[in-house]
Amino acid sequence: MSQGLLALPALPVAAGAAVYLIYKRYEPSSPASALFLLCIVPAILIAGVREHYSSLLAASFGVYAIFWATLAAFIVAYRLSPFHPLAGYPGPLLCRVSKGWLAYIVGRSGKTHLYIRDLHLRYGDVVRIGPNELSVTAREFTEAIGPKGLPKGPYYETRNHKAGTSLNAIRDSALHAVRRRPWARGMNSASMKYYEELVRETVGDLVDGLKQRKHQRVDFSEWMTYFGFDFMGHMAFTHDYGLLKNGFDQDGLTPLVELAMRDVAWTSHVSWAVEYLKWVPNTNRYWPQIKALGVKTVKARVARGSTHHDLFYHLMDEEGHEKIKPDPTLVAIDGQLAIIAGGDTTATALSQLFYFLLRHPEYLERLRKEVDEALPQGEGLRLDISKQASMPFLNACINEALRLYPPVLSSLQRRVEPGTGGYAIGTHFIPEQTQVSFHAYTIHRDAQYFSPLTDTFWPDRWLSQDAYLLPSGDTIAAADVVTTREVFFPFSQGPTVCAGKTLALTEIRSVTCALLQTFDIKIADEAAFDAWEGVIEEMFTTRRSKLPVQLTLRS
Repeated sequence: MSQGLLALPALPVAAGAAVYLIYKRYEPSSPASALFLLCIVPAILIAGVREHYSSLLAASFGVYAIFWATLAAFIVAYRLSPFHPLAGYPGPLLCRVSKGWLAYIVGRSGKTHLYIRDLHLRYGDVVRIGPNELSVTAREFTEAIGPKGLPKGPYYETRNHKAGTSLNAIRDSALHAVRRRPWARGMNSASMKYYEELVRETVGDLVDGLKQRKHQRVDFSEWMTYFGFDFMGHMAFTHDYGLLKNGFDQDGLTPLVELAMRDVAWTSHVSWAVEYLKWVPNTNRYWPQIKALGVKTVKARVARGSTHHDLFYHLMDEEGHEKIKPDPTLVAIDGQLAIIAGGDTTATALSQLFYFLLRHPEYLERLRKEVDEALPQGEGLRLDISKQASMPFLNACINEALRLYPPVLSSLQRRVEPGTGGYAIGTHFIPEQTQVSFHAYTIHRDAQYFSPLTDTFWPDRWLSQDAYLLPSGDTIAAADVVTTREVFFPFSQGPTVCAGKTLALTEIRSVTCALLQTFDIKIADEAAFDAWEGVIEEMFTTRRSKLPVQLTLRS
C-alpha cells in the first residue's frame, strides 16, 4: 500500500484539477454530466493504478478519496482566494465557500432573514453571502430590480415544473413579458370590479364565521389563512374551498402548502441539487400533492365553464387576444401560483397588521376612529374601495406592518449574465455570473432609510406632517424623520412586481375595516403574542404561529 500511495496521487490529482476547470468554465449541472465527471472519470483511473494496491477496494477508495479531495480543495481555495472576482467584498467564510450554509440555516431554523440582517450590521451595505452572490442594501442598487435592471437569478429555478415554468420562475425578461400579458388583463380596472365584489362576499363569509365564534378563543392567524385561500379560490378558478364556511381546512390545503414552501425555501439556495433530490426518498412528496389538488380544481373549472370572468378566464385568453392559444397545463400552474402566493401572503400581511394593532391598542383605537368616521356603521362591509384607499392612517398602518414584516422575507435575486461584461452600480462593479440579492426584511429595517424607531411599529412615519409625536411623548421635526419609499418593496419591484398588488391591498383594507367595525378584538393569550415575532420563520413565504384572540360584537 505504501508504494501505491507514492505512485498514485499524480493521476487523480490531475484529473481532479481538470474536472474543477471544466466545472468552473462550463458549469455543467445535469445528473448525467455529474455522473460522468464525478464518478466515471475516477473509475477509469482505477485501472491505471490497480497494480499499486493490495485490492480493488483499496484502489477504489484511494483514487476516489484523492480525486474528490483535490476537486474540493481547488473549489474552496479559489473561492477564498484573492483571485476570485468577489474577493473584495466582505462576508463570512462559510458563505464564501458554499450556498449550502444558507440552505442549512433555512432548514435548521428558518431564520435566514435575521441572519442576513446581522451580516449587514457587521459587514456593511454589500455582503458576500455565497461563492458568487452578494446581498445588497445600498440604495443605488435598487436600479438592478427596476425596469432596466437585471434578470432573475437561479434562486427561482425551484419553481419549475415538469409541465412547464410558472410565471414567477421565468428568468427570460422577454418571455416573462409575454406570459404576463394575460395577467395584466386579468388585473385591469374592468376585472377589478368583479374581484371587488368577490372581496365583499368573502369578507362577509369571514365576518359571519367569526360572529358564530364570538366570545370564543379564535386563532386569528388561521382565520386570515382561511380568508386568503377562500378568496383566491374564487378569484382564480371560481372555486370554493369552504374554509370560512366550515371553519376548518377539510382538504389539508394550508398545512400542505406550508410543508411545500419549506422545501422550496432551502432548495432555492442550492437549486442545482433539485434534480438529484428527486432520487432521494421523501424529499419531494408535497409538491405532487399540491399539483394533484390544482389539477382537480382546474378540471372542475373547465367542466363548469366560464360562468364568471375569473383569473382562469383571462389566463386561458377566452376573449381571444392572443394568436396562439395558451397551454392549459401552464395556465393550471399559474393558477396554482396565484392561489398559493396570493392566499398566503395576504394572510400573513393581515396577521402581522393585527398583531401590531393589538400590541399597540392606542393605534388600534385611532384606526377604528378613522374607519368609523370615513365609513358610517356598516358601510365598510359594503366595500367602498375609493374611501378605503384614501384613508391615511389605515394605509399608514398597513405600510408599517409590511415594512417590518413583508410577507416574503427572503431575497429578490438577480443575476449578471455571462457575456454582459459585468454591471456597474454607483461605485460598485458586479462581475459576470454574480447573483445580487435584495432582502426586504433587512432593507426595510435599515436606519439609513427608516428612522427613528427603525424596529418599532410607528405608522406616523408614513404620514405627511410638519412635526411628529413619538410614542415617548416627544415631538420631532419632519426633517428628522426618514421614510425612503424608493426602497420599500413588499410586493417586489420592477417588471416582476406582484401582478396582484392592487388586489392584495384591497383585500387587506377591506378585512381591516370590516373587522374593526364589527368586533371588539382582544388578546386571548399574552404568552402567544409575546412569542409571535420570535417564532416567525422564513420559508420563502412566512411561517406563522397561533395568534389567539377573543372577539365580541360592537354595540
